[in-house]
Amino acid sequence: MKKIKKPTFFIITAFVLLFSYLTVFGISTYYGDNRTIWIKSVNDIRWGIDIRGGVDVTFTPPPDYEGEVTDVEIDAARSTIETRMISKNITDYEIYSDYDSRRIIVRFPWQSGDTNFDPEEAVKELGEMAELTFWEGFERTEYGTPVLSGRDVRRATPFYDPGRSPGEQGQHGVSLELNESGTQAFSESTARLAQSQEVISIWMDDIMISSPTVNEHIGGGSAQITGNFTREEAVDLANKINGGALPFKVVTDSFNVIDPTMGMGARNAMAVAGIIAFVIMCVFMINRYKVLGVIATVGLTGQLFGALAVISGFFGAFDSFTLTIPGIAGIILSIGMGVDANVITAERIKEEIRSGKTLDGAVQAGYKRAFSAIFDGNITMIIVAFILMGAFGTPDSFASTMLNLVFRWFGPSAAGAIYAFGYTLIIGVILNFIFGVFGSRLMTYSLVKFKQLRNPTLYGGYKSDEQKAKAESAKIFDAVGNRKKFLIAPIVVVAVAISVMLVAGLEVAIEFRGGTILNYTYEGEIDADDVKNAVESQGAGTVNVRLGTAFGSELNTMTIEFSSQQGLTADVQHSLTQSLEGTFAENNLSTAGSQDVNPTMGRAFFLKCLVAVIFSFIVLMLYIALRFRNVGGWSSGFFAILALMINVAIVFAVFVFFRFPIDANFMAVVLTILCYSINDTIVVFDRIRENRSIHGKRISYSELVNKSVSQSLTRSLNTTITTSIAMATICIVALVTGIGSMLSFAFPLLIGLLFGFVTSLFMAGRPWAGWNSRGKY
Repeated sequence: MKKIKKPTFFIITAFVLLFSYLTVFGISTYYGDNRTIWIKSVNDIRWGIDIRGGVDVTFTPPPDYEGEVTDVEIDAARSTIETRMISKNITDYEIYSDYDSRRIIVRFPWQSGDTNFDPEEAVKELGEMAELTFWEGFERTEYGTPVLSGRDVRRATPFYDPGRSPGEQGQHGVSLELNESGTQAFSESTARLAQSQEVISIWMDDIMISSPTVNEHIGGGSAQITGNFTREEAVDLANKINGGALPFKVVTDSFNVIDPTMGMGARNAMAVAGIIAFVIMCVFMINRYKVLGVIATVGLTGQLFGALAVISGFFGAFDSFTLTIPGIAGIILSIGMGVDANVITAERIKEEIRSGKTLDGAVQAGYKRAFSAIFDGNITMIIVAFILMGAFGTPDSFASTMLNLVFRWFGPSAAGAIYAFGYTLIIGVILNFIFGVFGSRLMTYSLVKFKQLRNPTLYGGYKSDEQKAKAESAKIFDAVGNRKKFLIAPIVVVAVAISVMLVAGLEVAIEFRGGTILNYTYEGEIDADDVKNAVESQGAGTVNVRLGTAFGSELNTMTIEFSSQQGLTADVQHSLTQSLEGTFAENNLSTAGSQDVNPTMGRAFFLKCLVAVIFSFIVLMLYIALRFRNVGGWSSGFFAILALMINVAIVFAVFVFFRFPIDANFMAVVLTILCYSINDTIVVFDRIRENRSIHGKRISYSELVNKSVSQSLTRSLNTTITTSIAMATICIVALVTGIGSMLSFAFPLLIGLLFGFVTSLFMAGRPWAGWNSRGKY
């Protein structure tokens, strides 16, 4: 502490302000009409299709394709396209398999202002065959057998060879790690070709990309592809190889720019709501914690703009990332954890001051004793995020490789929206350690050196003897004795939701349950609500209407989606089209096609989600049991997860009761609550562990729980208030602007946070105390 100088606070604050400015505005220069971007800004963020809109493309086999395309091959092609999108950091998309018509419909986001993103080129790359083959000699024969194919490659990695001598020019390439069959085949071929120093040609589809001469036998299970590659070309080639080849050739059947689900207005509304919420949170922190609140504000600002910087591609080591609603949920959760870290520390410092320590001693002890709870809470976040990235990331990613034993049985299913949640959450946790723990500590050590800021009341000390007497006479809250009161509300909410579900059914989004998609073109202006009402009047059930513009033309497009178990017969389609043509006669409505689709994620996706959540529960229980082995171990982990499951059930009940569709928003809310609530419980168990070490067996388990809950109450209440303020602000903006998708995310999350405060504090400690006090005092 003595080594920290007074100017440290101002240096860190200046750095955060400069960094925030550069993140928002970036740095770019113009030479004529050419723009050179030196530092990317928030305008370079690629928004997900649920926020920004994007591209709609349909892939089909070519008209002259003679082979039979099976359902298995359709699924394989879909998985390959999904993996390619993830490798391009397109982490949110909709993809449908139309088995009857042999079509794959893909929608993915794009940013019209991004000159580096060409939607036509992206679609071309997604639909490329991408079949890597090695051939002896310069010729590639149609009916011959290649030495190697992409199936023989375990992993492809881009590399850069700087050259062996000062004058030699470096080159980019791709290093291949071969599997067992590839190692044997390549060894036999190079042994044969090395005798006469013949060439082995390397092809990507019909293009020869390299033809090196074989000078020696290569039997180590590796190979390299070199040529006149740029860094981007080498990375792209490695991604194509890792993504695998399509099982059949495809062509682009249609290509449209689609209207966003939420629209740019929704994005702007969410930005305004976020700014207002962030300001209110900071004002609350400053008002509640004075000097420590100011420090928290600086740290939270750095954390927020640090997350935006990573997503926008501010740092050269990180490519720009697609920001989706679940991705935003990850940022919100990490900011909430940043608030929590500062609240835990501030409350600890306040306790140390009120116990009689000097200001310097209280600050040092406060940070030291707060760290264990902060550390455990953030590690649980990383655990959940890592599991999600392993389950729904690309197969060659580090997380997927590590968790291959768990999720290999479900096959590849790269779900970009959930992957984005895990990605932004991990980034946020890392930034929380940097700004919320390390940076805040340096700033606090700096400010306490100023004479004007050494008044203990600025850090939570008693302002008067009367306040001290009142605090010391305060009773310990009887959390164990009042357990029944806290059980009533969750039981009632879940019971009502089950009743509603039994009577009215469950609203499941079309991407989960399947349905039918109808495409039309039209002229002039059409109101989506009018179309929705017209279709629903025909008995089509719940309908979703999306308007857009055909890419490269002035035609307007209209997509109508509704649930359909058996698809639409030709008669039903004709009747519906006639009805719409009559209702919108002035718009020259024309049928552009129809697709009966399977669910985007489907039963297999739900099963994988379920396994990911259950696996998260198990790993979290193991971690808590390990970290709290001195206070019950397994019982601590079990009852922490039990309280968490109750809160997840409440979130589900909110979706059912308010008729919000079970969609990607539901997954985002559940994952956020899963991470947030477990942190509240960890704080209580951290206090139990500390109090057990202080009091030993002199107090009963019930007294131990009551004391620990009472000590954690203020921290949990303040954290819940600040985070709930953010969600309530977003809810209000969503209601004012009429953005239903934003409301279906923020409102259930708000309710989950409020109930999480109750379940985490009062529903884990009581059964833990009862279990551990069996047959004891």
